[in-house]
Amino acid sequence: MLLGASTAHADIISSDIQPGDLFGPGIAIGLVPFVGVFNYVGIGFTPSQNYTFDSTDLAISLSSGPNVLNVYLMGSSGGLPSGVLESFDLNGALSDSPSTSLVTIDSVAHPLLDAGVQYWIVAAGGPQTYASWQQNIHNDMGPNASGSSLTSFVRDSDANVIEAYQVDGTVVPEPQSYLLTAAIALILVWRARITSSARQDRRSLDCEDAGEQAVPAAEARRRLEAQEKIRVRDMDFAEITDE
Repeated sequence: MLLGASTAHADIISSDIQPGDLFGPGIAIGLVPFVGVFNYVGIGFTPSQNYTFDSTDLAISLSSGPNVLNVYLMGSSGGLPSGVLESFDLNGALSDSPSTSLVTIDSVAHPLLDAGVQYWIVAAGGPQTYASWQQNIHNDMGPNASGSSLTSFVRDSDANVIEAYQVDGTVVPEPQSYLLTAAIALILVWRARITSSARQDRRSLDCEDAGEQAVPAAEARRRLEAQEKIRVRDMDFAEITDE
């Protein structure tokens, strides 16, 4: 059984299906004609990370009756399915080929699946539907349960070879990831402000240096102009004296 593996298109939360599988014997679900009871079957799984639930694949085929399938994503209480998180009613989705029938069900609500918490995929046919949920061919075992209603499950042996299924989802980042991203953003903003402030300080120093250089030049021009005026006055005075 795969837990937390990854494909190119989606994250596999849990699976006992591999590409090219031809499924084996099945477990009767829905209205079972040879015993006259209605049967729900559930497979338990526990995510290794936080996910949103995206879809599930189930190896279920139609045996007889209307082509109706009811599937439920459920929580867990006391090691048994408890509380419906999302439900699906499918019409015409089942094939009559047990070895190849694989139904894909896409989530609409995308409920959150918490790491380390057990959840269940539960399936049954419609009220008059007799269907078969094929076992995986890899002899994977694990939590499984059955019952005549969604509130009357009993735990079957974990040594049973469980039905073929796959649950896909999208990883939800841990809160620490958000904090780290925010911290990095703050550091980048701070560094940008420090750099900008340093540039402004350098520009101010350059302006001050330029000002200090400009003052002596202006002072020198003022002194030259004053000396020129004195020379003009001296020349005028000399002319008057000569006369």
